[in-house]
Amino acid sequence: MKTHYNEVKELRLFKNIKEEEFNRLYTSLGMYVKRYKKGSYIVLSEEPVRCVSLVLEGVVHMESEDVWGNRTILVFMNRGDLFGETFACGTSQASVVNFLAARDVVALNIPFQAVMQLTPDMDRSQVQLMGNILTSIADKNVRLMQKLDIVSKRTLREKLLTYFSLIARAHGSNEFDVPLGRVGLGEYLCADRSALTRELSRMRDDGLIEYEKNHFRLLVDAI
Repeated sequence: MKTHYNEVKELRLFKNIKEEEFNRLYTSLGMYVKRYKKGSYIVLSEEPVRCVSLVLEGVVHMESEDVWGNRTILVFMNRGDLFGETFACGTSQASVVNFLAARDVVALNIPFQAVMQLTPDMDRSQVQLMGNILTSIADKNVRLMQKLDIVSKRTLREKLLTYFSLIARAHGSNEFDVPLGRVGLGEYLCADRSALTRELSRMRDDGLIEYEKNHFRLLVDAI
């Protein structure tokens, strides 16, 4: 049976877990891989979430949606990132957000209750996996705090500069690619697309940035 070890061996979720240990966990915990088409919802708000899911391929958006259908991208997950862990670990396990496949997605799903089941014969690899999940949850919380810092800014320009500064620091360069298109960036920053486009043009005119499509260069000392 294929257990997908070669696809996950370099990912932090399985750090310090050997191939034979992973293969044993894959079977004993009931892990499985599932594919999701671009534009499809992986989980809808109020649906139960019973698995911690790992992105192997593609991009997943965690979105909130109000009663008028306005969407906000809370955070996006790339290869190696977890999603659904907050709800799988919770008391009710009911999601309060949507998880959308922004591109074709391949995800490894890990039943959380099986991971946390304590048994006398539980081996080192399962304990290691628990620790790796906790580390990933902590890293996700940092990203959500960064998002909160961005959207708490008073003006759209301040939001953009804060967001660009974070990306620049992560890349170690004032020149970088933004992983979202204009619609996605507007949803992430809680801004109207036309207002976003106008503000980017003004920032370029004011000598703050240069850009071509999704490739940006900060002309301020943001690092």
